Amino acid sequence: MVIIVIGAGKVGFRVARQLVQESHDVVLIDIDPQRLEPAREVLDVMAIHGNGAAPKVLEQAGVRNAEMVIAVTGRDEVNILACLAAKHYGVKTTVARVRNPEYSVGSDALVKNQLGVDIMIHPERLAAREIVDLLRTPAATEVRHFADGSVELLGFKLNSSASALTGKTLEELRLQDCLIVAIDRNGSLLIPRGKTRLEPGDHIYVLGKMGHFGRSTVMSGILAGRIHAQIKTITIVGGGEIGFHACQALERLRRDGLSLKLIEKDADRARWLAESLAYTLVIHGDGTNIDLLDSENIAGTDAFVAATSHDETNIMAALLANRLGVRETIIRLEREEYAPVAEATGIYATVVPRLIMASTILKLLQEDKLLDVTFLKQGKATVLEAMVFDDAPVTRKPLKWAGFPEHALIGMLIRNGDTIIPRGNDQVMPGDRVVVFSLEEAIPSVRKALGL
Repeated sequence: MVIIVIGAGKVGFRVARQLVQESHDVVLIDIDPQRLEPAREVLDVMAIHGNGAAPKVLEQAGVRNAEMVIAVTGRDEVNILACLAAKHYGVKTTVARVRNPEYSVGSDALVKNQLGVDIMIHPERLAAREIVDLLRTPAATEVRHFADGSVELLGFKLNSSASALTGKTLEELRLQDCLIVAIDRNGSLLIPRGKTRLEPGDHIYVLGKMGHFGRSTVMSGILAGRIHAQIKTITIVGGGEIGFHACQALERLRRDGLSLKLIEKDADRARWLAESLAYTLVIHGDGTNIDLLDSENIAGTDAFVAATSHDETNIMAALLANRLGVRETIIRLEREEYAPVAEATGIYATVVPRLIMASTILKLLQEDKLLDVTFLKQGKATVLEAMVFDDAPVTRKPLKWAGFPEHALIGMLIRNGDTIIPRGNDQVMPGDRVVVFSLEEAIPSVRKALGL
């Protein structure tokens, strides 16, 4: 399949790299020649310098033979215009990254029939959804779902309250209801084995059946000694699209006793938010003003979310909330390289819209064998969901003898609708769906083992 990706930033590069791994013919376009250099050096793509919305550039890219155009530049108008031009040349599917809600809210017919965009990706709405998922799962640093929602992957930080887990090997824990598939220790990711011992400060990734974590050994160990197992009071700083959509989603949940506060610096925006949100207390003020946070009793809030458009503001606001005693802090980051710094300073979870958007675009492209792709740890780890067929080398032999890559792990089998946590003697059979956690360097070997 010929696929044109317009925009060679972090999202475009990541999407192009995955598409190349899946043996697609990829053309990458960007108006900035410097952005194309990394792709020219490491990716097997045709890199074209130019305006991806210009017909001449699209013709140079072979748009007449392309089956898909993905426009992910930083400008909504360029992305929409590129899709419109692609439709003129007969491209079957067009995808556009769009931030401004005015282009889509209440105007689906306009978008699909006149603007040429088949699939519109809203990074802020995706980020808001992830924030809500994190708030619904206390103590989790990441939440991902697979196999049509029957399997979930959760990330947890092991601190002093998790004494029931730390100091023990995985063999000693004898987990039956879930599987620890990876450990982030001091910034290095490792795939654990039975003899691996959990240590304080470890960041673990756990796969389990949807709905089973509430009573699992891991969750019991994580929540031991914590003040609350359910979040009831939430304060959000930043009333932009992410903050607004997060509040909307939380208002729809409206659990008994759920209390929402939203702090917004711009007076006009705060006024609009107050009129638009029925069950959220909107406060006009600076979320990095410690006097304001103190006066609003932030110390008494269960969770604090910093979702402004400025990374430094979000980090500072979360650090102040930590200082005031808030245990669950979540921040939105545009620059994913800040994530390790934020985690090291005690910020509980980070949400990176670019990574979420790249994963979402790739999910739209999956068919046949590869069903899902999700990035974690700033792209250092990948979770694949795949259908296994007869020609896959991993099939019909015990996993302990299957020669699966060392830096990867099959965390879940889905067979005839049943979810199975595989052990060494289990076999992958043709027709199974598998969820695999893999470090970045092992992805080619994983794909080969699964016959992808």
